[in-house]
Amino acid sequence: MAKHKKYSYIELFKRLSNYLHKDRKKFIFAIAILVVGNFLLAVTPKLVGNILDYLSQYVSRGYVGLNETYLILYILGIAGLYIMGNGATIIASKITLIISRDVSKEFRKELYEKLNKVPINYLDTHSSGDIMARLTNDLITFESFISNDLTDFLVQILIIILVFIMMIVVDPYLTTIYAVLLPVSFVITGIITKITKKNFKLQQSSVGELNGFMGDIFSNHTLIKSYNMEEQTKENFDKINQKFHKSYVKAKFYSGFIFPMTLLISKVGYILISMIGAIFILKGTLTIGEFLAFMLYGQLLNGPLSQFSTSMNQVQSGLSSLERIFEIIDEEEETDETQLAKLDLDNVKGEIEFQNVEFGYVPEKQLFYDVSLKSEPGMVMAIVGPSGAGKTTLINVLMRFYDINGGKILLDGKDIREINREELRNAFGMVLQDSWVFNGTIAENISYGKECATMEEIVEVSKLIGCDSFINLLPNGYDTVISEEDSQLSVGEKQLLVLARTVLSNPKILILDEATSNMDTRTENMVTSAMEHMMEGKTTFIIAHRLFTIKNADKIIFMKDGDIKEVGSHEELLKLDGLYAEMYKKASS
Repeated sequence: MAKHKKYSYIELFKRLSNYLHKDRKKFIFAIAILVVGNFLLAVTPKLVGNILDYLSQYVSRGYVGLNETYLILYILGIAGLYIMGNGATIIASKITLIISRDVSKEFRKELYEKLNKVPINYLDTHSSGDIMARLTNDLITFESFISNDLTDFLVQILIIILVFIMMIVVDPYLTTIYAVLLPVSFVITGIITKITKKNFKLQQSSVGELNGFMGDIFSNHTLIKSYNMEEQTKENFDKINQKFHKSYVKAKFYSGFIFPMTLLISKVGYILISMIGAIFILKGTLTIGEFLAFMLYGQLLNGPLSQFSTSMNQVQSGLSSLERIFEIIDEEEETDETQLAKLDLDNVKGEIEFQNVEFGYVPEKQLFYDVSLKSEPGMVMAIVGPSGAGKTTLINVLMRFYDINGGKILLDGKDIREINREELRNAFGMVLQDSWVFNGTIAENISYGKECATMEEIVEVSKLIGCDSFINLLPNGYDTVISEEDSQLSVGEKQLLVLARTVLSNPKILILDEATSNMDTRTENMVTSAMEHMMEGKTTFIIAHRLFTIKNADKIIFMKDGDIKEVGSHEELLKLDGLYAEMYKKASS
């Protein structure tokens, strides 16, 4: 698992710019019209002041010499500047909305591709709820950040800069008041931002944890009720919810200081300008129009300064989401194995040999020490033992979900680490204890492992497995749409579809993880018969929990504590009267 890099905000923006490459011209255009639009808005208070000075001169002349056409055109010009300035902001927002959707689409694609390339270890060690939160909540927050929050933030920065420049044009002496107060405001904002950054990151992480917990609750609500664990579940939820609430409140508490501090500073500036401006007017160094323009600029600054805290919160939240997205993108991928050997699937015999295999999921905790076994082509191998013995791990390393630390695993005499991982897995067919069907038609579910399968092949394999009968009873037969939560099919019927899918893909080696455990007796007998036909001539590994299902296996491997303790047929192991015999007797009784 990759060690996550801590990004500064500047680094995040730099990296984000790489994703704006396709829309760079649009983005530059949006920024350009924002600059132009806000410049037009920044000019208008000065023009309003000019009108007031013009009218003041008209009054001082005894109401003589008023050019009404000039005045009307001037006022219309100011109105036009306001319309163009605000219109530019609206257009820029629409452009950034389009850009945000393009970038979010690119992120979704990249995240999906990344999750298909990361090692199984990443998915095993990360909450599905947290991953889903990054794919949904964080992307939505990021999209809002690009389309709205960043635009608002840039507008506020632009207004502050442009207004400050125009203030200098109107009166450089009064401007010194804001020249002192604005840096104070930014320093305070910077200090608070640094404190709140980690809290916003923790807040987003807590959302992922909360989503994961809620997903588990809703998918296992029947189990929770059957064990009367509602109260315990509520306590666990309260703990996670409290963690989220604490991080949320802490982030908002500190960031909440920005608004009153900036507001206080702006009000202080407003009062000082009023007092000093009045003195300048009395001395004749400042006109009433210039004073009005300066007051309007002060009010224009109040907007971005008062909204700065809200925008900063939203920008921080968006950047925290962006950082969490990059954390997945930065994860290490499975090594590129395109240069490794490919398998000729038609000629795979299915001979499997473990030679002195050593393995541990983490370096400091070894599970397998010197594990050796051999399966001849077409042999049925049953793997039994107590929980935690290493049965599933044996399959994980055989499929190269994890690579071993020492020794060799051979397929037809070739080290599987020298075989392209994708090619290797094409030789295997897996039927797990929990059947998996996806949202699609029954025909699509059966042909999942063989996309080019014809309808005739799908029907043929369904008849072989024994699921054709109940499929034809459904409203639309093979075109009936089903899903994982579908109540049209029983657990056993879903497992039959999975078996049909496996048979259709025609693997050379089968892995069955108690494939009949979720079926009633009638369905189990039917599936067992189909499985025996399916297993003919194929090397098969059966992970067994119910020992009576593997009596006919060619070899039974008894594992305990990551080691193979006993190997032999059912009769041989009973005669040995060892660990397998003891477990079998307990199961039988």
